[in-house]
Amino acid sequence: MGGYALRRLAALLPVLFLVLVIIFHLTRFIPGDPAVTLLGPGATDVQIAALRAQLRLDEPMGMQFLSYLGGLLRGDLGVSLKTGAPVAQEILLRLPATIELSVLALLVAIVVGIPLGVVSAIRANTGFDHAVRLVSLLGVSMPAFLLALVLQLVFGIALGWLPISGRTSPFFLDDPVTGFAVIDGLINGDGEAAWDAFRHLLLPTTVLAAFLAATLGRFVRNTMLETMGEDYIRTARAKGLPERAVFFVHALRNSLLPAVTVVGLKFAEMLGGAILTETVFAWPGIGRFMFDAIRNRDYPVIQGATLVFALMFMLVSLAVDLIQALLDPRIRKRMAS
Repeated sequence: MGGYALRRLAALLPVLFLVLVIIFHLTRFIPGDPAVTLLGPGATDVQIAALRAQLRLDEPMGMQFLSYLGGLLRGDLGVSLKTGAPVAQEILLRLPATIELSVLALLVAIVVGIPLGVVSAIRANTGFDHAVRLVSLLGVSMPAFLLALVLQLVFGIALGWLPISGRTSPFFLDDPVTGFAVIDGLINGDGEAAWDAFRHLLLPTTVLAAFLAATLGRFVRNTMLETMGEDYIRTARAKGLPERAVFFVHALRNSLLPAVTVVGLKFAEMLGGAILTETVFAWPGIGRFMFDAIRNRDYPVIQGATLVFALMFMLVSLAVDLIQALLDPRIRKRMAS
């Protein structure tokens, strides 16, 4: 399995290069001129030309790409056109916020989605099953921004229970240790700061988790119902096994293996889909940073953030394959061959 993992890691390089080529050229088609955006509408043609030369935007696209690629091989993602700070530094500063939000949303989706799917399969075609399927359909269909606005209006403005933006309240001093706000509050012995950070997490986590929980619940339900019709399930019942053992030992175990793939792929999608959620909730993660970069035509930031998202997507896909191999000996055998 170790050899398989190394082969997959080696295969990431050409894929990342292809992503880099595509995103580098696509960013150049974003309407507007970065120099005009940075200088403002009152800038003269001379000032714009000087800034374009300083940013090397007046060079042919091929020369710009080779220059960027050379810096990338040295570990340099470039410098933000807007802030003048290294892109790698800016991304590392915001990465914990995105990971904190996405991981908590993943845990919530698993804890909510899988049990609902299992119970819905056990009580198939009952009132509970119909209610779960309806809620799951709403969760899959509702746009993330609409759910975010509804939650903000209800729980933030109407009821005043939860904050609707930001990662922490302004009066809490920012003393990062790990970069994860809740954990940092606990490490610093400041329970109030940790609780405040957790409250800020609740609404954006709900928005991110809703789609995955709905998808996972529907998938587990359908997979379990399909599994319950297999021959080995009928054999288990014929041997006199209790119905609880048939469901949870045989059906559920075999239904969760394909669910691992769904969780992994949807989690990778969630990392990229956090752009909209982070923007609506003013969450200081990579997603919002990338949105601002697109608005400002900040080419190096767009390219760097896209590469990070692509790399995380590939690593999560690799992790899913390895987890499946650990759970299923047949997959391990194919990987070893």
